[in-house]
Amino acid sequence: MRCALTLLLLLPLSAAAEILVVDFVKVLDGNDEEARYYYEKNWKKHRIEAAKRGYISSYKLMIRTSDDGVTDIVLMTGFASESAYQAREENFEKVMAPSREKGVRLLNEKTPGEFRKVVDNATYVSD
Repeated sequence: MRCALTLLLLLPLSAAAEILVVDFVKVLDGNDEEARYYYEKNWKKHRIEAAKRGYISSYKLMIRTSDDGVTDIVLMTGFASESAYQAREENFEKVMAPSREKGVRLLNEKTPGEFRKVVDNATYVSD
């Protein structure tokens, strides 16, 4: 028992740290409904399933509309470990495979490029 506890204490802090991937999205030309629908029916749906399967540790979809009517979206996906983060592409392929047959769910005929733009993304490691 003492040996196992000592080994745990010697592990680097990053081994226990969550890795958070964040995308910053700008909604274009007042297409708020299209963007909300798209992220709720696609992005969020896939995150719910990935969390059920244990591929991700957390997710957040946050939407803010400023006083002047500009809408920004922040998408966050958490991975409990470096190995979960490294396996993200393979794991999300498994999650998304069934919906690929049906295609992306859209509110109307507007494509994602018409109603949103990913303006930045970043990866963070929590302490």
